[in-house]
Amino acid sequence: MPAREDTINTALGEVLQELRPTSWRVLAEEQRTLRGSAKRPDVLIEEPAGWPVVIEAERENHASAQDDAVERLGEIVESSGREIESAIALVYPPDVREQTGGKAIRAALRETEGLEYALYMATSGDVVERLPTSGWLQGNVRDLAMLAHRASTPAPRIERLVDILENGVNSAEGAFNRHHREHTGDHLGPEIAEILGQSDDQDGQTRRMAMTVLINALIFHESLAQSEFKLDDGQRRVAPVRDFISGTSGFDQQRIINEWRAILEVNYWPIFATAAAILNRMPIATADAVLYPLWDAAQQLIRGGVTKSHDLTGVIFQRLIADRKFLATFYTRPAAAALLAGLAIPADRELGGAEWGDAETIASLQIGDFACGTGTLLSAAYQRVSLLHELHGGDPQALHRPMMKNGLVGLDVLNIAVHLTAAILAGSHPEVPFDGECLLTMPYGRWGEGKRDVAIGSLDLLTEPVQADMIDHASAITAGGRSPEDVRDLVNRVSHGKFDLVIMNPPFTRQGGQEGERVGVGNAGFAAFQTTRATQDRMQERLRIVSGGDRIGSGNAGLASHFVDLAHRKLRSDGTMAFVLPLSAVSGVSWDTVRALWRRNYHRIVVVTAPGSFSADTGMAECLVVAQRSPTKLHGEPRAVFAVLNSQPTSVPHSSILAAEISRLISTGEVRRLDRGAGGGTPIVVGDEHCGYLMDCPIDSDVLWPLVGISDLSLAQVAHRLRNSTLHPIGSPQSEAVFIPIVATGEIAGIGPYSLDITGDQQDGSPRGPFRLVKPPATPEPTYPMLWENKAAQQRQLLVNFDSEGEVKEWSLDQGAVNDNAAQIWSTATHLHYNIGVRFNSQSLLAAMTERACIGGHGWPSVIFAQRDDEYVFALWSNSSLGLLLHWWSTNKTQLGRGRTSVTGMPTIPTLDVRQLTARQKKIAEESFAALRGERFLPFDQIDEDPARAELDRRLLVDVLGLPAQLCEPDGPIDLLRRKLAQEPQIHGGKKSRVVFTDKGEKTERRHDRD
Repeated sequence: MPAREDTINTALGEVLQELRPTSWRVLAEEQRTLRGSAKRPDVLIEEPAGWPVVIEAERENHASAQDDAVERLGEIVESSGREIESAIALVYPPDVREQTGGKAIRAALRETEGLEYALYMATSGDVVERLPTSGWLQGNVRDLAMLAHRASTPAPRIERLVDILENGVNSAEGAFNRHHREHTGDHLGPEIAEILGQSDDQDGQTRRMAMTVLINALIFHESLAQSEFKLDDGQRRVAPVRDFISGTSGFDQQRIINEWRAILEVNYWPIFATAAAILNRMPIATADAVLYPLWDAAQQLIRGGVTKSHDLTGVIFQRLIADRKFLATFYTRPAAAALLAGLAIPADRELGGAEWGDAETIASLQIGDFACGTGTLLSAAYQRVSLLHELHGGDPQALHRPMMKNGLVGLDVLNIAVHLTAAILAGSHPEVPFDGECLLTMPYGRWGEGKRDVAIGSLDLLTEPVQADMIDHASAITAGGRSPEDVRDLVNRVSHGKFDLVIMNPPFTRQGGQEGERVGVGNAGFAAFQTTRATQDRMQERLRIVSGGDRIGSGNAGLASHFVDLAHRKLRSDGTMAFVLPLSAVSGVSWDTVRALWRRNYHRIVVVTAPGSFSADTGMAECLVVAQRSPTKLHGEPRAVFAVLNSQPTSVPHSSILAAEISRLISTGEVRRLDRGAGGGTPIVVGDEHCGYLMDCPIDSDVLWPLVGISDLSLAQVAHRLRNSTLHPIGSPQSEAVFIPIVATGEIAGIGPYSLDITGDQQDGSPRGPFRLVKPPATPEPTYPMLWENKAAQQRQLLVNFDSEGEVKEWSLDQGAVNDNAAQIWSTATHLHYNIGVRFNSQSLLAAMTERACIGGHGWPSVIFAQRDDEYVFALWSNSSLGLLLHWWSTNKTQLGRGRTSVTGMPTIPTLDVRQLTARQKKIAEESFAALRGERFLPFDQIDEDPARAELDRRLLVDVLGLPAQLCEPDGPIDLLRRKLAQEPQIHGGKKSRVVFTDKGEKTERRHDRD
């Protein structure tokens, strides 16, 4: 007779307990576990650092399991007084429920892959969130255990704790400021800032950082006290914080400092050394005023379970961090960190080739983050390794000491970043002391004298060996001061070829160009900490030296590209890199050398994109890139799998499930390919929830990796084939593909000069470009007309007017050279110009013609053909739906609604090969252009409702190229293509309005189809 449900529940509790014997307590079918509830929970899971999770199970009844799980939300666990905010509904499969006897049931539970379950989470306003939103997850008991562990730290509770922390920090800062003004003069703030390696800024960021360091130390202090941590003499435990508070005299400042120094005799230098130094610098009254609000907040946080969830201090830290506009060290969202770690460390493939239960090999893994920030990514990777080790029979507490001593490495240029990373990592098992150092503050900027008088942070490690003076300086600036021997040991661990995993969200800042120009610095990549221009230049030279001859990083790509180079040098022959990067890493010309590195040396490449940012507050498009280095020479065509998500993952459990599903689909080898078929990608489905698509793509050596920012992957397949001269009629499976000759623009046309070479100046004031820009033109018929700016409303027709003119500069030193340069620039003047900064959701033209030959400027570089009739063909093609498709496919998609390129990127854009057309076809193209030149074209995001665009498509494809008329019929393949393009988020950018043409011009009105 099949087992009863309560018997199976008891067996499930026993199996879950044996999976994590020391990390949680599992109660199955226990009476009186919930306050005021007569009905016992099927399974109750309690973690010391987390919140209770209930599993409500059924033999077959999904609806009943769901109702029971939801009913549990909000109930209180009797033993801890904690509220249940997460509950799992579970349904047993036949291979479990048909067993008899506890031993057989336990064996079936360990082996089955058919558990069906869903997570229910209480959020604010009595709203219950379900994961997945519909349908059921399916997996084994380890999958269930991982979900239960993730659910024990519910996101809404973390947000509430963040608010408590922020309020405590702000109150303490206010108290500090009052005492600073009233009792200490002006010296205390700068002195505290100096400890942090910062300046005492006007808006209080640095002071709030100091308060964050103190509250973090208080929380960690209490965590050590609760764990009965023994001090160095082994005779005494850490005293709880309350022992240092007197009802009459307040906090005993000196005793707290002494206790922290006693802890430092064991370890935890990054946590307590900075905090002790800050507290020691304060007068007694100031310290008392600051510690009261901090301890009040700390107690609430401890009651909220933060003693082993120190990563929430990283959330608040990112609201305080200084110099973010230059260091660009944005906080990685916890959900994104979980997704990246899950993809880099799949459960079915052991990191470093070890079995997950192999304690010796797992303990020898090396995982590094060389721009660790708040430690979010390093912690996510460590926690995942630790959990997988535990679920396969390992002891996570025994793993902690060797991982902290030899396995983990975190580097940053900010002392406070090292402080917070230490708290997160050590907080996993605060009771376990460890020898050695795994974290280091890296020198940055000007220091010392002589040839090596500047440092560039972790990028100094691009070269080996590391010079002794850098080690001495790093030992001096790391929190509390560490011995050169300790630092040398750590730096030796960061040798080339040693790491199994490098996981990073590095600074994105570019080393020059428009970013620096906007904020008034010459070298934005090295402008943090108020470095002078001379120091910036020396740092740039230092980077050039340590990069060596075979440079992977690029100044135009930004510092992130150099960190990819650093990761490559540090990885073992089969190591994995996992990065949060700007989307331009896979779609920008300046990242060519990095993509070439990946193509030549890496396999199992996965690129993840989603609307929005994986980092908090960046406001820019990003991607996740995971790639494993190949220990042998790669053969065959390099390929990558692209995961295009519909939205950002909503929570850490959601991310973990997404990562598992993506890894599962890839491991099957059945992911659909870009170069096969036109049915779109392989769906990523969680339960019944559609989360996005996967597609396996060739990553060609001569083009960008364009499968980013695309929601309908059938468009990608059409674009890929079209780039290879084959148009597959989308939506017409029985139609034959047609040939259209496609070639890179640079093979058939020249590109005009870069705008600074037309009108720019050198740093010394001498002319870089020979012309001075005059806007608008000074006369109706200027001598040197220019087409310079994108003006959407004035550029709706194929024929546009010039908007500027050039005046030849006068330069007393060498006017002849200026004149020669002016003549050379004027020789590039043409009638045809290309839009390199197109806004799909406001502009109507990719190519524009002018009556007079003009110099193409900032927004409209010239396209130079030898034959005038080729210009008409190119203009028609570029403004057609197929021209838009290939431009969108080939250009940078880092900003919604835009498709940027540059004068260096223009030659790579695929276009119609005008050389293959007959004189007759070119004549028809010129006549078609003349017929359409007075038509007004709607913006590209309205391509599906634009009769002028449809007419242009018909004239080009049918009249000029002679393709079948069926292609351009209503509801035909090109019409469908236009409708699909109009629905792409990268095209419409979420715009809520539409342009309407009237007899009086154009107007905008609200649209309803995207509300």
